[in-house]
Amino acid sequence: MGLFDKLFNKKREPLDFPPKPKWKPNLPIDLDIILDRAKFYTGRKLQLAVFSHGTVVIFADRVADIKEQGLATLDKIYNFHPDFNPMIMDDGNYLIEYSQPAFTIVFKDELEKHWDYIEQNHLDGLCTSEVLMNGQGEANKFDQIGKISLFGRTKMFQDAQDPKVVKTFDPQN
Repeated sequence: MGLFDKLFNKKREPLDFPPKPKWKPNLPIDLDIILDRAKFYTGRKLQLAVFSHGTVVIFADRVADIKEQGLATLDKIYNFHPDFNPMIMDDGNYLIEYSQPAFTIVFKDELEKHWDYIEQNHLDGLCTSEVLMNGQGEANKFDQIGKISLFGRTKMFQDAQDPKVVKTFDPQN
């Protein structure tokens, strides 16, 4: 059996695709606060879909069905590659952005209360065989922001694996 055959099944699809980390944080999630912050960050001007684990999908252009389009956007993130980009907000929270118009918020107070848990589990936020390079070119070595980003991204993975839009916002309603 060749290397290609070991990595891929007979359909030539990766065996672990879409990728999934083993970490599934079970910390409390306040969806009302997530929706409030998401509306604030977007100037209350964009339609929003909020998923059960806190992933927020935003729409620069109006959509007819927020839930349906939110599901489609999350599916694109999950089935392409879950790249992410962290951003610290003026209020001290972190916004973890993805390849599509979506983000997860990691709250400052959440970090203060649960930092030890995040620090102990962050490597389980990597997907099978995933290698991420830090700014110094080191593989899978994470500073504080990297650990926060992996924590936030795990919530997106949970939403992608069991997608449920639980809150929406439309500035025109």
